[in-house]
Amino acid sequence: MQKISTLKTLLLINALLISGCATLPSQEELSQNLPQSFQNATLTPNSTPKESQEIADLFATTTLNPLTQEEQTPPKEQLIALFSDSTLEYLLNLALEKNTDIQIAKTRILQAQSQLKSAWGELFPSVSGNLNLSQNNTRTNTEPMIKTDSHSTLIGANLSWELDLFGRNYAAKNARESLYFQSLENLSNTQIILLSDVATFYFTLRELHLNILLTQENIQLYQTILNLTQNKVQSGLLDSTELFTKQDFLTNEQNTLQALKERQEETKNALLVLLDSYTLPFDLSPSYDFIAPKSYAFNQIPAEVLFSRPDIKAAIFSLHAQIYNKANAKASLFPILSIGASIDEIIQPSSANAGNLVWQIAASLTAPLLNRTQLTQNYFFQDALLQESYLTLQNTLNTALEEIENALFLTQSTQKRLENFKSQFQNAQEYLDFSSQRRLAGLNDDLEHLSNQASYNNAQKSLNTAYNTQNSSLIVLFKAFGGNLFVKKGQ
Repeated sequence: MQKISTLKTLLLINALLISGCATLPSQEELSQNLPQSFQNATLTPNSTPKESQEIADLFATTTLNPLTQEEQTPPKEQLIALFSDSTLEYLLNLALEKNTDIQIAKTRILQAQSQLKSAWGELFPSVSGNLNLSQNNTRTNTEPMIKTDSHSTLIGANLSWELDLFGRNYAAKNARESLYFQSLENLSNTQIILLSDVATFYFTLRELHLNILLTQENIQLYQTILNLTQNKVQSGLLDSTELFTKQDFLTNEQNTLQALKERQEETKNALLVLLDSYTLPFDLSPSYDFIAPKSYAFNQIPAEVLFSRPDIKAAIFSLHAQIYNKANAKASLFPILSIGASIDEIIQPSSANAGNLVWQIAASLTAPLLNRTQLTQNYFFQDALLQESYLTLQNTLNTALEEIENALFLTQSTQKRLENFKSQFQNAQEYLDFSSQRRLAGLNDDLEHLSNQASYNNAQKSLNTAYNTQNSSLIVLFKAFGGNLFVKKGQ
């Protein structure tokens, strides 16, 4: 009974020491230097108050309200709700299924899970069984010669347990647990980056395909314009310098076509890598119309949203792991108390010792003496790594804040530019209609009408680029907020 009471006392002391072996920082401590909202301080004044109001009105269609954990929509569903494109939805599902980066992140989760289970095992006693077989043969060279044979079979079990008095093994387990949660957040971050890249490449391919078709049409127009100009120069109706100008238009458009094809090839190959495929799983040949994504008010989101970013969460779990690693290094400086026990039974002896039971219980207390310098320096090393983890987390927070502010400003800027390109395209369309009417009335020739047609195509290309730029800016914003734009499915 006295031994049991002593053991209980040791376990109680162990639990008390474990509970105080490491202190995790609170969220307030980690975010104390962050601003409370994302507000860009402009370096240049706005041109007019009216222009500022117009930009604000573009983002006032929906007011964001913080959602609970149960109400939050998964990142993929938010992208689908934002753009409402069935082909994009198919690509996102395919990428999440086949992308190799996702598969690598999942294997790292399995690795972290195995290491965590291994660390858990260090907290409990280890029991092993043994089976010993022995046989002895002796011969004495005397007169007469004497031979003796003996054999025995023993079966038993061994128990060993390190009493974690100073929380060394418990801290190691907590560190592995933090690394496991970090691997989960790394998977989420990889998924968000993948979704963002797939959406960006998809819309870029759409834009490039449409602009390639318009550029090819322009090349034909400029070739016809060059031929008509050449005829007029030969007839003395135009100066020969007009030929150089029209030839430059044709050459520039041909170079533009090659540049667009180069970008298309690069974007296609980048998308194929993400999809782990050799062919595009959708057809670019049908016509495609960019649909304006839904507008939301993003400029009043509090800074606490930073902690929903998976990379921030991963950095926090990395910090927790290092805190526990430091506690483990500190506990390694103190003595280690171990208990060992064994029991053996002779089940098949050749003597009269049949059924004898042999058992023993031993306790050992070991303390580092000559190797304390190594253990002490390891503690200082872990402390330096902990300081690095704090700084890394702070740097990750600052980088996230910068990305969000840049994305907010980019989203507003691209929205304003899109409105300008819409007006430019409307003007080009109206002027082309006006030119067609004048041509029917015989007030202008084919040369002027073809030039107006090419200008209309250029305005259409600029509008396609503006739509894609707007989509890309929203995708950047989606990534900056960690895949959470507070968009509900079907909203």
